[in-house]
Amino acid sequence: MEGSIARRTKLPRTTEMRVEVREPNPRMRRPLRDPREDLTPFGQLLVTLAARKWFLVAMAVLGGAVAGLAGFAKPALYEATTQIIVDGPTRSAPQPTSGQDMLDTSIDNHLTMLASQSHLRRVIDAIYKPTPDRQANLNGAAAQNAASPAKSKSFAGAFLAGIWPDHADMTPEGREAARLKALRRYVRVGQELRSRVITIGFTDPDPVRAAFVANTFAQVYVQDLARTAQAADRLELESVVAALPGVQSDLAQATDRLEKYRLSHGTVDQGAVDNAVRDTADLNQQLSLSRANLSTAEARVQHIQELQRSGATSATLASAIGSPTLSDLIARQGGAAADADLNVAVKREIEQSIERIKSEADIYRAQVSALEARKNVLDAVVADTAGRLSGLHALEPAVTILTQRYNDLLNRQQDLRNRIAVPSAGVSIISAAWPPSNPKSLSPIFLIPPGMVVFGLIGGVLVLLKSRMSRTMRGEAETEAALGFPAVGLLPRTSRASAKRLQTLTLSQKNSAYGRAALSLLINVAPEPAPGRSSQMMLVTSSDKGDGKTELAWSLALSATRLGSNVLFIDLDPQDKQLTNDFVREFSISKPHKSFADYVKGRCELDEAVVSMPGIGIDFMAAPIVSDDLLKLLVDVDVPRHFADKLGAVYNLVILNGPPGLHGPESRLLSSWADAVIFAVQWAKTPRSVARGILESLQPNGSRSAPVGIALTGVNLKQHAKYHFGDSGDLLLFGKR
Repeated sequence: MEGSIARRTKLPRTTEMRVEVREPNPRMRRPLRDPREDLTPFGQLLVTLAARKWFLVAMAVLGGAVAGLAGFAKPALYEATTQIIVDGPTRSAPQPTSGQDMLDTSIDNHLTMLASQSHLRRVIDAIYKPTPDRQANLNGAAAQNAASPAKSKSFAGAFLAGIWPDHADMTPEGREAARLKALRRYVRVGQELRSRVITIGFTDPDPVRAAFVANTFAQVYVQDLARTAQAADRLELESVVAALPGVQSDLAQATDRLEKYRLSHGTVDQGAVDNAVRDTADLNQQLSLSRANLSTAEARVQHIQELQRSGATSATLASAIGSPTLSDLIARQGGAAADADLNVAVKREIEQSIERIKSEADIYRAQVSALEARKNVLDAVVADTAGRLSGLHALEPAVTILTQRYNDLLNRQQDLRNRIAVPSAGVSIISAAWPPSNPKSLSPIFLIPPGMVVFGLIGGVLVLLKSRMSRTMRGEAETEAALGFPAVGLLPRTSRASAKRLQTLTLSQKNSAYGRAALSLLINVAPEPAPGRSSQMMLVTSSDKGDGKTELAWSLALSATRLGSNVLFIDLDPQDKQLTNDFVREFSISKPHKSFADYVKGRCELDEAVVSMPGIGIDFMAAPIVSDDLLKLLVDVDVPRHFADKLGAVYNLVILNGPPGLHGPESRLLSSWADAVIFAVQWAKTPRSVARGILESLQPNGSRSAPVGIALTGVNLKQHAKYHFGDSGDLLLFGKR
């Protein structure tokens, strides 16, 4: 007490008087910041993810581990494939479509039938039909499964049961439906490029069983097609056999009619017919020649007779007759004297020549008559031959057609018998399936990267959801936007908040981040100097206990002593006394016997109500005891501002460690005492809605109300820097480096 009294003797108590309220620090009245101005939405997303990068890394590692374990637990799958080839289209008859179109249609038909429900049912029946070979295959697979009895109880056993389930406890209908589902799920049917080859594959954990099912699938299809083709051939053979007797009877009747016609009309030799035709042609040619000669002879006779009647000369007649003898006689007649004998000879030669020409005409006329008679005979012969040939031509084609039909039926019968003996399915197996040695499923190593990516994305979504759903505050700009009051700074988190620790960080380690943050807070909230008054009173409060309010108040008080201020710390929070009691035990020269209630009620003087802490340069006034109602004390004070001025006459700075806002209205009443109100918000802990409600009650309407500033407490500077807020927290961390 002596140190405290000595200090106060230097500051004698004077008569208090009303002075003007000091202007607040401009930082307490500045416009609020918008956190969206600093970063784009994409930048905010990157910052949020970068702040939780270790969580994302842990999620990715977890995803890789889960994927790897799942891959190792899942049995390897083997795919066995068998191939069948479709027979090419035949070219025995012209087709309206191209061969490639016919082949494509045929392959599409086969693919559809291979995937049909009826074929799958036949495959199931064939697989589960007990035969010695298949039973040996199934027993081999069962022996492999029996080698690891714990497999049925593991995840791999459950997966194997899903691929090839045991439906012993099901009804027959349910068992068949489950088997069909499993077969349809793990069978693969497809065409190899544009070829005639169709590949059938089946996937199973057992390579032997996979090959067995693939081969059975193809064999059942080929056998079914062969049986279908054989049945169709049998039906066609029956129709051919039934048609043969009728065709044979018709052929016999047609042959009988042909033979009877030949016997009744005689046999017509084709050579005789050809000779008759040839003779007729020759006769027609001779007849034409004879008629031409006859016409010429008759014309000469008629011309000579006309010349005689016209009195033509002998020379003219000789020229018309064309006889050399007559021409010679006429020449002699003209060169000598007229001779009666020569004239007679000329006349006789003319008459003889005319008779000779007439004789030739008669000969030609006789030839024409003979040829015409012969022609009539040949025409009759040709007509008779043609009639007999027409009858033969009418009967012979019927015999030929029936003979060809009968032979075709015989050939078809033989062909069908051969096809029935060796049936053809139109497709054939060209490559049977063998148990594969390499699994189809991916190695578990390849599952790790996708698992890491998926879990990393899930972790990113969780981080974003948590960020969106978080109702707490971290950055200064975010706090201002959420609460509507300016943020004046932040206070880093300490490993252990104790009196000695705070004194060391604030006074001894002056360049520490904590000390610089506390001093910056004090400077930011200090009001501007006003004439006639050099003291100030600050109220430190929060929404609830545990928000770092008491630690903030003591840190401000310790920082004020660095500036040479006389500091009074008034404790008005009877609930949070752990840190305050630690300061009293550590630095107070005596235990406080009076309290704030004693001083307000006038039961003691100021020097009796405070105790000095010379080690840190702070005077301390204890909180009221439980029996003294703090709310009633504050209400009974007539002029709170006058009381504050009385304390300001002695101390440069008075720190009011007020009670939390959730504990009652005391903080609102104390706000009228203070020149500035500092509201403590726990970093990433204090809910926004609670803090907003308390702050609204601390700021009554009126221009002369004390300004309110928000201080973030318990800030983890390393995590704070990951969010890239760009506020004082980043500056503190960089200054520390």
